[in-house]
Parts: sequence; C-alpha cells; structure tokens
Amino acid sequence: MANSDNSALRGSDSVHETFGDYDLFIGRPNSNFHTSSMPMSAQFGRNGADFLTGGAMADDLMGGRGTDFLTGGGGADHLDGGDGADFLTGGAMDDALRGGDGRDVLDEGDGHGDLEGGMSDDFLRGGRGADAFAVDPTSGHDIIYDFKPGGPMFDHLALRDIKPEDLRFDDTTLGVKISWNNDQGSVLLVGVQKSELAQSDFMFADERYLLQPTSANADRLTAISFAKDEGGDLNAPAAAGNTAAETYNFDDFHVQKGNESADTMQATADRDAFFGLGGDDKLFGGANDDHLAGDAGADTLDGGDGMDDLRGGAGNDQLYGGAMADNLMGEDGNDQLFAGDGHDMLDGGAGNDTLNGGDGADAYIVNPTSGKDVVTGGFDAGPGAFDHIAFEGGIMPNQVQVADTAGGVLVTWGTDASLLLQGLTVSQMSQDDFMFSDVEGGGYVNNPLIQTAGTDFLFV
Repeated sequence: MANSDNSALRGSDSVHETFGDYDLFIGRPNSNFHTSSMPMSAQFGRNGADFLTGGAMADDLMGGRGTDFLTGGGGADHLDGGDGADFLTGGAMDDALRGGDGRDVLDEGDGHGDLEGGMSDDFLRGGRGADAFAVDPTSGHDIIYDFKPGGPMFDHLALRDIKPEDLRFDDTTLGVKISWNNDQGSVLLVGVQKSELAQSDFMFADERYLLQPTSANADRLTAISFAKDEGGDLNAPAAAGNTAAETYNFDDFHVQKGNESADTMQATADRDAFFGLGGDDKLFGGANDDHLAGDAGADTLDGGDGMDDLRGGAGNDQLYGGAMADNLMGEDGNDQLFAGDGHDMLDGGAGNDTLNGGDGADAYIVNPTSGKDVVTGGFDAGPGAFDHIAFEGGIMPNQVQVADTAGGVLVTWGTDASLLLQGLTVSQMSQDDFMFSDVEGGGYVNNPLIQTAGTDFLFV
C-alpha cells in the first residue's frame, strides 16, 4: 500500500477506523465523545472537552488540550490528559496515568498503577492494589487520598530529581504534608500521620537511598546512599527508510499505521504513535512521549527519550525504553525488554522473556502466567525501596519460593512461572524487593536469609 499523508487533519476533520483489534479515533479540534467497541483503542481528543472511553483490553487515550474525561476500562491502559484540568480513571489491571498540565483528578483503580499528576496541583487516588505516585520538582502541591503507609512495600512515592535532604515532614489536621525545595512542591497524604510512614514508602527513582529513622518530633531525615551503575541505556540497531501505510499529522502528534508486511517507522519531532500490525516491524520513537505497538510479528521498538508506552504484541519482540520513565509490555512471545534509564514498569507477558531494567528504580511485573523469565541486569537488590518484583493476579506471599542457584536467585510461584535474577544471592535481597499488589502489608517471610532492613518506621 502506498503511503498516505493526511495532513489536512490540522483542520476540522476527524478519523474513525478499525483495523486488526484496534479502534483508532482522532477527534475534531473541539469537544469529542467516543466509546470503543473494539478490544483495544487509540483515541486522541485534541482540543475542547473530550469524553473518551476505552475497551476491554489495553487502550491509549490522549486528551490533548482542554478539560478531558478519560476512562480506560479493562486492560492495562495508558491515559494522558494533556493540557487542561482533566479527569482520568484507569479501571482494572495496571494502568499508567499522567495528568499533564493543569489541575487534574487521577483515579487508577485496581492493579499496580503508576500515577503522575504532572504540573500544577492535582488530586490522586490509587485504588485497590499497590501504586507508585510519581512527583518531581515541578509537580506542584498534590493531594493523595488513599495512600497506604508502612512496610512492607506497597504504595510508595516515586521521587524524581528530589534528594532526601530536600524533604520536610509536617503533620496537619488532614494528614502529613511532605514538601521539598522550601515548599515549592508537596504531597498531602490524607489520613496519614508521620508516625505511620516507613522506609519502603519512599522510592528515589534515580538512586537508591535508605531513609534513616529519627525522633517523632523531627521534620527532616537523613539517608544512606547506595548509588550504583546498573547498566545504563540501550538503543535498538538503526534501520533506514519509512514504509508506513498511512499517516496522520495533527496538533503535536504524528500517527502512523503499518500493514501486514515488515514496516519501518522513524521518529519525528512530534509525539509519535505507531502501529506495526503484521510483519516484523521496526518502530522508533523520538524525544517526546511516544506510543509504539508492534502487534503481530517479531518487532523491534525503540522509545528513545521521553516517557514512552511500548507494547510488543504477539511474537518474539525486542523493546528498548530509552531515557526517562517508560512502560514496557512484551505481551505474547519470548520477548527481550531493555528499559533504560528512569523509573520503568516491565511486564514480559506470556512466554519466557529476558528483562533488563537499566539504571533507575524499576518494577518487574509478574503474574501466574508470566512464564519463565530471566533478569539479566538492572535489578539492584537490598534495603531501600528501588527495583522490585510486583506480584499480581492473586499471588500470595506463601506461594512464593526464593532459592540460590548457580545462575542467581530463582523466584518461583506455581509450577510454570519463575523469575531468575542473574548474578544475585538470596542474602543480598530484602523485604522491599517484593511487592504483593493484592495483599496490603503482606511481606515475604518464606526465607530467613532475606533481610528485614528497609521497612522500619521513620519517626519513632
């Protein structure tokens, strides 16, 4: 199929088409209403007040400018409100919610969610399951309504470009206020007091720190640093050409759709959303936040810089997250995931996968059908909330076994699923390396060699 450039979408046109399991909707530059009837959807609201609802599986909903209402529904969804005051609801399973600019309301729902309000003052609710609430120096003054404090690791603050010495702690009538940089930014944990906070409630996304307990009347903390080079960033081999079958350009987005043969799609200066469909595709994102879906075939996805959402689909795929916080999902097949720098989520999906989180704090997500996966690098074990295994799908602490092997630490649950942490020993691991998303306060207790350090209360 010849390339088609639909640049006229810079005007008042809209797009609604289905292909494979996808529903693609690109709205007009005013208010839009769309509910997907397909298992997966990619929806772009553009300007105005948009109401977008996803399907039963993984959806990518982009609100654009204006006040938007995004609902992911079932599946592991990626919701981005964009500019304006937005309302984001994730639904079931693991969702990544980013509010963008404006005063946003984020409600993740069930699952191990990653919530980031973005700039301005936001309202966040993680829902049932363990969640990461990401903040940085530009986050404004956020309010978290259902933060579950205390060890072992469960809900946690993921702090980017914020050091332990920047933090101040103050009890208020509504809850504990944690501020940084002389109150230029803060989070209010509603219903939580300082005395309930534990070491594993704080993840410093760039370097591993272990906050040290202090007296109950203190307002700041000291920390021990465990800075480590975990392997840095990797990029996919370059590929020439651009063979996408269909192209849409609008606002700050560049959307390309492939066909059933092998496609190559190159990064642009805009936010790229690429759909490979069939064939062995090579998809390259750029410096902005991109969405890359390989779909069927043995695909290679490279997010580049920015906070990217990468989905391999069926087939044996290679995913490279690049710099910053990325969401990597291998899905079906024996996949290779290289997250790179930043606070990343890695989910190999079904099949026997190879995982490398690279530098920064990462969540390795597993469930009863994950297969036999291997972590070849990027897992920094020990006390101080950082890299961790996120057990989902009803896996209980008493179902997990951890043992030393010649290849490293073998973590098993059931008979057909395991995670091998190459180069590590059980004695190097601690309680906060294990997160049970379905068990609030449920720690791992089945091996006495695992350290209990890292889950102590902070203000005693």
